[in-house]
Amino acid sequence: MNFTKTKKVVAAGLSALMMMTSTTSVFAAESGDKSANLNYQVSSSYDWIIHSSIDFGADAGVGKTVDRTGNQVKVLKNVIPEGKYLNISVKGSGANDAFTVDNGGSEVLNYDVSDDNGAVGVNGNVLSVPAGTNTATQNMGFKLNTTKKSAEVAGQYNGRVIYNASVGDKNGGTTSGTVESFSAGDTLDIEGTKYVVLEQKENNQALVMTVSSIGYRKFQSSARADGQNRSTYEGSEIDNYLENDWYNSLSSTMKSAIQPTSIKQASYTTSNDPDSKQETGTNGQVYNTIDRHAFLPSVSEIGKVVDLKNPDKVKAFLNGDYLWTRDSYQGDANDAEYLWPSYGSLNCGGVGSTYSVRPAFVIDLSQVNHSVVK
Repeated sequence: MNFTKTKKVVAAGLSALMMMTSTTSVFAAESGDKSANLNYQVSSSYDWIIHSSIDFGADAGVGKTVDRTGNQVKVLKNVIPEGKYLNISVKGSGANDAFTVDNGGSEVLNYDVSDDNGAVGVNGNVLSVPAGTNTATQNMGFKLNTTKKSAEVAGQYNGRVIYNASVGDKNGGTTSGTVESFSAGDTLDIEGTKYVVLEQKENNQALVMTVSSIGYRKFQSSARADGQNRSTYEGSEIDNYLENDWYNSLSSTMKSAIQPTSIKQASYTTSNDPDSKQETGTNGQVYNTIDRHAFLPSVSEIGKVVDLKNPDKVKAFLNGDYLWTRDSYQGDANDAEYLWPSYGSLNCGGVGSTYSVRPAFVIDLSQVNHSVVK
């Protein structure tokens, strides 16, 4: 028998046993559970838009109904707590939130509101979107009921439809915001100054223009150093003045509420014809789309609130002012379009002429104090 070999085997076995004993004692010290936290945050937010203004037309007659369909309320984003709903309701601007329009006096007309599910009452829900559903659309219908008297009462009838959003239980909840609907031609008092609505934009935003002139200025007094036509709005003297000096003269509240807006200049082949609009200027000049806070209104924007082919209405709108637009006349690189009070029409004039300025801009009305001027 080889004792040397046996001793080596025994020694190896003892060594292995010692290693096993050592390993076992380590596992015994680490017994039990340990944990680490995992975190992920989803912030609550939602976004929604409403349709543009409703125009019921004119002179429908006695005892008629005028339908306007195809208007939509849309939820674009809906990230809210589990078990909750984004609710959107609707009301009018009449007495006790009634769905009415009036002529500024005692004559009041009713209109009915409906959605895909039928008639909607005052403060009735039109959408109730659950958590976990991101988008939704509701079709809205409006039906104006004309007078039941023997004759209609003349006047401009105005009203607003107001949508309200809230997060809470289905068909109810805590109010989080409202969206008002305005018509082109409505006059608003914003922070003590009067503005006419040219067009309603998304949510509480509207394109407005000052009712009164801020003064008389030249479009461009001399030849431009950059070689552009003098009738080019981008970079002109009037463009620089409105975007810098005039905009910066406003209150901090107004400046915060005014939204940067993409605008583009147009040109007219016939100086006094609002239907002769072209996208390019003199000799085929291509105009850029530019972003501005404040700017001259275009011919087509003004045309949303006044019939430019009706001299009497143009004269009343101008109230004696010669009013610059930002558009050019194709027949002369030194001419831009303006409104002429003497004849109540559109015309072109040299950009070195001095005409009235009424700035336009898009403003978020939810950020400023405002009211409708009757």
